[in-house]
Amino acid sequence: MIPGFNLANQLTLSRLALGPLFLIAYLGEFKYSIELALGVAVLIEATDVADGIAARSRKQVSDVGKLLDPMSDTIARISYFISFLVWGFAAAWMVAIIVYRDVVVAYLRVFSALTGTAMGRRTSGKWKGILQGAVALTILTLHWVHARVTPVPYFEKIVWWILASVTAYTVFTLIEYLHGNRELLREIRHRGRPI
Repeated sequence: MIPGFNLANQLTLSRLALGPLFLIAYLGEFKYSIELALGVAVLIEATDVADGIAARSRKQVSDVGKLLDPMSDTIARISYFISFLVWGFAAAWMVAIIVYRDVVVAYLRVFSALTGTAMGRRTSGKWKGILQGAVALTILTLHWVHARVTPVPYFEKIVWWILASVTAYTVFTLIEYLHGNRELLREIRHRGRPI
């Protein structure tokens, strides 16, 4: 337990640490690296669900949590997709799109705080996180079966198309985020004009 942090934030912080741990586990050259990485990924997704439940049920929604939660999500997702890139499953452009999208949204949150303009939350963003987590678990499970149980026919092609699909949805969420926050973008443009 970390003093000064409620249960929801404790769970979020644990996810912050689990992201890099996943990267180390999955890219580590030891006997059970795939199994360990899959276990860490399950913990990441479980804490993502649990911190939200804890925050709402215990009325522990906080400003700190609102900042830590998306940051923890981003670190976890980037850890997944960098690993898939290193393994040769993902193309560099897929990982770039996923990283760029989260960076843009993170900076929109900063601008929102600076300008005092409300930033609308998008359902597509929530589904993006769920989909990316499900995709990571699916690929890790397929990899485990392919490497430890029996070869999966067209394994690399299946994984590539799964990743291409989630990347396409990620692009859609960015477009929808920008469209849904037009007022914030106008305010940013207005404040960027010379005085």
